[in-house]
Amino acid sequence: MRIAQKAAIVVATAGVGLFPMAAPAFAEETSTVSIEGAAVDPSADVVNTSPIVMTPRSAALITKTWKFAFVSQATLDRSGIESSLYRGQYYRSNLERIRRCIVRRESSGHYFSVSHSGKYRGAYQMSPALARGATWMMFPEFKKILGEKAAEVAMLRLRTMPMHKWTRFWQDAAFSTVYNWEHTNSGASHWRATNRGC
Repeated sequence: MRIAQKAAIVVATAGVGLFPMAAPAFAEETSTVSIEGAAVDPSADVVNTSPIVMTPRSAALITKTWKFAFVSQATLDRSGIESSLYRGQYYRSNLERIRRCIVRRESSGHYFSVSHSGKYRGAYQMSPALARGATWMMFPEFKKILGEKAAEVAMLRLRTMPMHKWTRFWQDAAFSTVYNWEHTNSGASHWRATNRGC
């Protein structure tokens, strides 16, 4: 069983929501943590900007979230048609069959896929304009989860790389956010060709 599939099972059984990892409880003391800056090696765990002061519980949750989204084994596994790693505000479990069908038709489950023309990229074959737009759409949700500065860094990091280099988590998050932005299925027209028969 693939790592990403195992992570999705953890989400389903533990019911932890957006990520399959939850922060442990810590004493409420103040500490300093710094979240990475933007122009960095995508394989790095964290980058370097001004420190953000928060409680250890908040710092632990942000660190786990950041690592899961950018560098966990589950998110770096970018081959295969598996359960969505994103389970946030715009995820719809009743559309999981359609999401998988779109991934199958668009990229055969290859999150690193690039179209022959070079215009469409990733598992969902988004254009650069749509991928960039998705980062602005995702920002409000991740601002609540990561805090404003860390969310800005995360979105800027995504904007500075082509979508086929994004991790599985971020591609799944972008798809669900675009597909269900205004309401369920509101963005389905972006995949109208591949939606047929799904």
